[in-house]
Amino acid sequence: MISDTINRKEDSSKRLALRSNTSTLVNVIVEGTSCSRFESEVIADKAVEVFGIGPYSPDAELQPGQMKWKAISALEPAGKPLAACQFKIITLTVHQLEDDQEVYLKYGRSAKRANQIVRMCEECYDQECLLTQEDLACILDCDVKTVRNDIRDYQKKHECLVPTRGNKKDIGPGITHRTKAIEKFIQGECPEDIARNMQHSLRAIERYITSFCRIVHYQSEVSDTLKHP
Repeated sequence: MISDTINRKEDSSKRLALRSNTSTLVNVIVEGTSCSRFESEVIADKAVEVFGIGPYSPDAELQPGQMKWKAISALEPAGKPLAACQFKIITLTVHQLEDDQEVYLKYGRSAKRANQIVRMCEECYDQECLLTQEDLACILDCDVKTVRNDIRDYQKKHECLVPTRGNKKDIGPGITHRTKAIEKFIQGECPEDIARNMQHSLRAIERYITSFCRIVHYQSEVSDTLKHP
């Protein structure tokens, strides 16, 4: 019975994954070349990043799984009435099929929802806004208490701050989920262990690390240029 349930979840996950831009590109490569599916997946992952496809697209158009949301500016002080606050329209990735399904299959529904909460809060903060617990409850179609419990449990378990409006205004700056992952990487943990310990998708952890390494590399190049004009 349990085995059948797991198999059904995996089958459902595979069907959902077929809807992604990356999966479409993989199929094109497999059909048009002599590459294996594994090789095609590696090529596709790099291609979508290099050529700005899907989530890497610089275009303003929404990608599958994304939505527009009006969020409070991060500059607004705590205690200010919402009616008087400045709002900005931002883009949020509510569903990221590969990442979300990986987390769901490995760690369950609550972990998947927490993964969505963390991702959207960080995306919002990157766009100089902050989501409230009410925002998240509305987007994820659950009650505020569920969101509050998810955030509390996640922060306690992983010792990092989910950047919601309440947290940022009440607690102040803290170590975010993304920063925590990079910190673990610097301390010598491999991406697989980081993903497992933080109940996050390996793909997302690898993106964090890749971005961090690029920044370090570029800073090193700039530093060398300044030293040797």
